[in-house]
Amino acid sequence: MTAATNARPDTFEMVFVHNAFRQQFGAMPGLIRGVADGDRDRASVVVGFFTEMTRSLHHHHEAEDDLMWPLLLQRAPMDSALILRMEEQHERIAELYRCAERSAVTFAERADPVSREQWAANLDELIDALTEHLHDEEVEVLPLVEKVLTVPEWEALGERGRAGIPKDRLLVFLGFLLQANTPEHGRDFLGRMPAPARLAWAVLGRRSFRKEYRRIYGVDPS
Repeated sequence: MTAATNARPDTFEMVFVHNAFRQQFGAMPGLIRGVADGDRDRASVVVGFFTEMTRSLHHHHEAEDDLMWPLLLQRAPMDSALILRMEEQHERIAELYRCAERSAVTFAERADPVSREQWAANLDELIDALTEHLHDEEVEVLPLVEKVLTVPEWEALGERGRAGIPKDRLLVFLGFLLQANTPEHGRDFLGRMPAPARLAWAVLGRRSFRKEYRRIYGVDPS
């Protein structure tokens, strides 16, 4: 066998993405509760950010549903209970973010204390479910992926996830990824990207991300 044949997937990028989901969803209840009564303009900003993040999470999970779980079920039948539990967690998370989306619509219209607390409470429940799922996936599923999936199969999953991000938002999303991880891991992540992408981040991305971050959080990224 060649070295290429023996190569196993490097699941580093999955954890990198998960950290961004943890950070951004974790911050949302605070963003919601920080909207002043009647400030529908600010409510619209927070709702828009939430909608973008849930759309990104949906594409991330959809890619796993289509490309990862079927292969793991086929190649690791002894771990089928684990994979089915992961699928059930996806379904539960989808239910929770759809519920939160409905609350977000009401809050965007009213920006009042009742709708604010309802939406924030929905987000708290979503965050709990998402946190559990991301932990389980990293601890139990990614080691299995490294054993039974090929490098091209794993790379196809990443490409599918990136395809769900609008092209005009790729650099902003890159900023959220880098901001949620350590500088060392950020340099590693950037080093794996093509040179044109690194140049685009250096020339345009940092400035675009800072502007977007200030719009959402009211402060510069740390």
